[in-house]
Amino acid sequence: MAGMIRHRPQVITALAVCVLPLAACSWQEAQETSHSSSAAPAAEVGPSSAPTPQVPGDGTFPRVQDVDRTDVESTARTAAVLLHSWDTALDRTETAAAIRATALMSDKWAEAQVEPARNSAQGDWLGPAAHRAYSRAQAVPAIGDVSQEVGSDKAVRAYEVSWRWASRDGEPASGTGKRQVTIYLEKRSGAWEVVGHQSQEMAAGEAGS
Repeated sequence: MAGMIRHRPQVITALAVCVLPLAACSWQEAQETSHSSSAAPAAEVGPSSAPTPQVPGDGTFPRVQDVDRTDVESTARTAAVLLHSWDTALDRTETAAAIRATALMSDKWAEAQVEPARNSAQGDWLGPAAHRAYSRAQAVPAIGDVSQEVGSDKAVRAYEVSWRWASRDGEPASGTGKRQVTIYLEKRSGAWEVVGHQSQEMAAGEAGS
């Protein structure tokens, strides 16, 4: 993916006294670092005579209105999947998925999800775009101690997200992907919201599940 866009919002005071130094460090990094896909342009798709899909992913993507916002796992897992739910027939960049997930984010983090102004071809999307394909993503908890509670109203959740492509033209759409994504959450007014996220590519042999 392209270079990261750095933001420097105010450091969360509560993390300064956190007894979990690793979580506190990751939390600050997430607040300062925008998700890499927000700077990575996707493939430019030429005109097509096929009808424009009425809804992204033909209705297969998770719906934010179905999320139990009182449950940190429901909020975090849905966000992780939505961030990797792309529709090449509708989306200009990968950031379009993050924008669809903004209903699960804090106002500040939602504002940080901005698509790049300029597009250029991205190899991973060229094949799927030729079939007007959309991704089918799934998330499983990542192995390790990244996921943890950071106080009663803050949490970190890490997932291994993998996806394949579903074609719309009857021909197979090749290509799969795998990332580890870390979601940072805070509970406000009884509802969990995403205040940061970051991801890294995983090789096939790195999968823990």
